[in-house]
Amino acid sequence: MTAEENRDEAARATESDVYRTRHDFGGRRALSTTIIAAIEEAADLQGPSSRVLADVVDPDCLDGLFRPVRHRTDRSEGKVQFPLDSYVVTVHGDGEIVIRRDD
Repeated sequence: MTAEENRDEAARATESDVYRTRHDFGGRRALSTTIIAAIEEAADLQGPSSRVLADVVDPDCLDGLFRPVRHRTDRSEGKVQFPLDSYVVTVHGDGEIVIRRDD
């Protein structure tokens, strides 16, 4: 079983506590903007979630972490994970964003 299959299997086990979306690195939207929108959707926030994200991780650094780079090694295999209130946010280099409730 591949790492991706393991990740998918674990996600199906507790799908009610998981929010998934995908970032399009070819699009105009910054990765941090996609993450902010996902946080708002998953946590049903009614406030400035951009400030909430910035309290935990630098959005500019997050944007650059998986940004495609010419003439360099593909960055699609990495991931970064950070806590955010009662959630754990995982961003995969292939664009997948998983927000899991951490009870």
